Amino acid sequence: MVYSREDFKYIDAHTHFFPPDMFKSIWDWFEKVKWEIKYQLPTEELVKILKNQNVKAFTTHNYAHKKDLAENMNEWTNKFSKEHPNAIPFGTIWPEDENREEYTKKIFEIYKFKGIKIQPLVQEFYPNDPRMTEVYKIIEDYGGFITWHAGTAPYRNEYVGLKHFKKYLDKFSDMKMIIAHMGAYEYDKFIKLLDKHNNMYLDTAMIFIRNNIFPERKVKQPKPEILQSYQDRILFGSDFPNIPYPYEQSVLGLLDLDLPRNFYQSIFFKNAKKIFRLKGI
Repeated sequence: MVYSREDFKYIDAHTHFFPPDMFKSIWDWFEKVKWEIKYQLPTEELVKILKNQNVKAFTTHNYAHKKDLAENMNEWTNKFSKEHPNAIPFGTIWPEDENREEYTKKIFEIYKFKGIKIQPLVQEFYPNDPRMTEVYKIIEDYGGFITWHAGTAPYRNEYVGLKHFKKYLDKFSDMKMIIAHMGAYEYDKFIKLLDKHNNMYLDTAMIFIRNNIFPERKVKQPKPEILQSYQDRILFGSDFPNIPYPYEQSVLGLLDLDLPRNFYQSIFFKNAKKIFRLKGI
């Protein structure tokens, strides 16, 4: 049976919401590297677009890229999430901040965030950076998630890849974590980790779209039968608004796989609702 995107409701587990001035800087940088962002819009318009796409809840992924930014960004995210009850708040951390442990506790104890986002590709520190050890312990103690950009797509630097991520994973094997972009380009390796780590999930951001912008080279996307076998461990994500194509493509490419309805219900909505303990949506 062929489904349309109107047949489902969604929780987007990979969306970005930065303070407006930081969004502008990020978008300017993307323009310089010829990555055309389709949704360079004010914050409230971005929220409205998600609502119009039948997105019932969405994450607030952002990340600090230098010292003494993270705490203010977390304050902004807290304010944003109070103004938008359907936001799933995630904070940010910077390993050089002297008060990083203090504000990590605040993220969970006071703000009640669901987790943090770590982006080694941009933040340029290794997952097993010793400065982050106590921070990870705090996150684990509070039952928070870390969303990791751990894979090697769309390009790589010395900080990403499973080789480095495993060094963190060896110490925090039970941590609740979400691997962005299904671990691309190391799809198979990250999928195999699901068998060993019960609190690990993968998100679909930018992977299953009709016009594939992650060159496959010798690496192929996970096959539909593999996706089905792990359908309880996959979360829908889009990477909105930093995408160079219409939001609908994030859904339509998945629907093109022509999988059963319960598969789509799980990855589009049920899985995220369960793990984030969302109510009233």
